[in-house]
Amino acid sequence: GVLGAASASHLAHAGVRVRLLDQPGGPARQQRRNHAAGMGLAATRKARPAAFFSPRFDTLVTTGNLEDDLVSAAGSDVIIEAIIENLEIKRRLYQRIEALGGTAVVASNTSGLRIADLMEGRSADFRGRFCITHFFNPPRYLKLVEIVAGADTPTQPIARAEERCGHPLGTGVVGAQAPP
Repeated sequence: GVLGAASASHLAHAGVRVRLLDQPGGPARQQRRNHAAGMGLAATRKARPAAFFSPRFDTLVTTGNLEDDLVSAAGSDVIIEAIIENLEIKRRLYQRIEALGGTAVVASNTSGLRIADLMEGRSADFRGRFCITHFFNPPRYLKLVEIVAGADTPTQPIARAEERCGHPLGTGVVGAQAPP
């Protein structure tokens, strides 16, 4: 979507390679492969005010879809979910991410759902590397990210989220602890 693509462009400004995944866009496999993420990235390229500081940064963002390319996220340092504010859809995605294994910090860009609700049914390991990284929109201009730790999130994953999503981007960080 647009916020995911805008956040990806903001990360690219700091030289971070980003893989932007979205829902498949159509019934035929070749049509759906990258379609939705590509549309979000195309909209970001055309955004006014501009989401990309310079067009050269958009080469650091590649697109794919959650059906065919989610496994590529397993080796990531940080995975940021920015899908629709629907608890059940988010939970299903976390279940798929958890099944991949890995050590990535998993973050949601939610602004209205509770971490305790998002983490229902997740393992202690997954809960221990989960947080919220809520970028304010548009990220390039509203240089603020709220990073919220869950009741089970130790300081190391929060520090890693801050390293990737905060100061290197020129973004101010507001830290918070979610209530249990």
